[in-house]
Amino acid sequence: MNKVTKKNPTKYNQYAIDGLVLKYGLSSYYIRQSVSGNVDGITPDLIKSDYKKLEADINKVVQDTITKFLNIQNKQS
Repeated sequence: MNKVTKKNPTKYNQYAIDGLVLKYGLSSYYIRQSVSGNVDGITPDLIKSDYKKLEADINKVVQDTITKFLNIQNKQS
């Protein structure tokens, strides 16, 4: 009869959060709340759209780096 009550915390890209903290001068808590949709207003909407752009750019850079690394490894083999 034990019910599992473990929450699944959402993980945000910390590099994107840090960049938005620098851009907007707001706390990381407020940035995370804005991205999750818990805060209403114009600024949170801007933060959310900027976060999506930053996250996509960061993921692209990571993917490109991995691809480059794998290509270098394949050439050495």
